[in-house]
Amino acid sequence: MFHTRVCDLFGIEYPILQSPMNFPVTPALIAAVSNAGGLGILSNNMRTEFIVDGGGSRDDPALQAEHMREQIKDVRRLTDKPIGINLQPASSAVEPRIELAVAEGVQVAYTSMGSPTLITKRLQDAGMKVIHIGTTVRHAVKAQEAGVDAFAIAGVEAGGHSPGHGETTLFTVLPQVVDAVDIPVLAGGGVGDARGFIAALALGAEGICMGTRFVATHESRWHPEVKQALLDAGDSSTVAWGKTLGAGLGRTMKNKFTQKYLEMEAQGATAEELQTFIDDYADRNGKGLDRKAGGYFDVDLEWGEIYMGAVSGLITELKNAADVVPDIIAGAEKVLARLHADQVPARL
Repeated sequence: MFHTRVCDLFGIEYPILQSPMNFPVTPALIAAVSNAGGLGILSNNMRTEFIVDGGGSRDDPALQAEHMREQIKDVRRLTDKPIGINLQPASSAVEPRIELAVAEGVQVAYTSMGSPTLITKRLQDAGMKVIHIGTTVRHAVKAQEAGVDAFAIAGVEAGGHSPGHGETTLFTVLPQVVDAVDIPVLAGGGVGDARGFIAALALGAEGICMGTRFVATHESRWHPEVKQALLDAGDSSTVAWGKTLGAGLGRTMKNKFTQKYLEMEAQGATAEELQTFIDDYADRNGKGLDRKAGGYFDVDLEWGEIYMGAVSGLITELKNAADVVPDIIAGAEKVLARLHADQVPARL
C-alpha cells in the first residue's frame, strides 16, 4: 500500500529511513531498521571515541575511514539488507569514506553539508544511489541538477544542525519542493508517527527520514536518563539556535546552555565569542567529554548540548528499533481507514 519510487530506488519494503544522527546511532539500530523493511544509515561519528589511533590524531581521515569500516562490518553481521552511509562532500575525510563505502558494498549515500555535485557521479558510477538533504527549494533544485536520485527536505523542526539556513516548517516547504523537482522527495525533521507519515505522503513526499523517533529506542546510545528526558518533553521543550554561528540552525532541548547562548546572541556576541562559549565546557565527572557527549552520556541535562526534534512532544514510549517501522505502517493503515470513513472521526 505504501510502495513508492523510494522503495524501488533503495531496494526496501517501506519508504522509512533512519536519519544519520550525532552519536546515538549504533550498528544494532541501523540493522534493526533495515531488517524491518526501512533503511538504516551509518553516521560519520558512530562510536568515534573508540578510535584507537596509536598516539596519532583522531581527526586523521584515514583513521576515521578505518573506524567506519569496522562499523559497517558490525552492521553487516546483523543484516544483509540495504544500508546507507552519511557522506559530507565538504569534509576532508570524504575521500577515504567514499572508497570504503564502495569497497564494502554500501548501497546508498546520504549526502549533507556540501554540494552533492562534488561526489554524486562518482558514487553512482560505483553503483550507489544518492540522497541529498537540504532545507530550501533552492537546495532541492540544485540537488536535482547535480543528478541525485532523491532529495530529503528538512524542516526547521528538525533536531540536530540543519543542512543550510532554512527556517521554514516541514509541511510548508515540503509541497513547494515537490512542485519544484521531479525526483522523489523525502520528508525529514518533523515526522515522528503514523499521522505525520500519512500527512507527508499527502503533501507529495515519497518517504520519510526520522531521527528523534529512533533516538527513543533501546538500541540508541543515549544514556537512559537522557532518553527519559526526551520522552518527558512537551511541545515547547526544544529550541532552534545557532544563526549567528553561520552553520545552520540547531535544535536541542531547552536548558541553561541554550538560555545562556540565546542571551549572549541577543546581546550582540560575535560568532567567535559564541563558539568559544560552546567549546568552553568541562563535563561534571572529568571524563574529557565535549558539550554534546556530556549531555548524551554524562546526563548533563542543564549544560549539555542535547539535540532532539520538535516531534519529541509526540514521543512517549521507548521502543525496540525493530518495532518502529512496522508500528508506523500499521498506524498509517488505521489513519487511512479513519479518513475513508463515511463520517471522519476526530481521532483514532
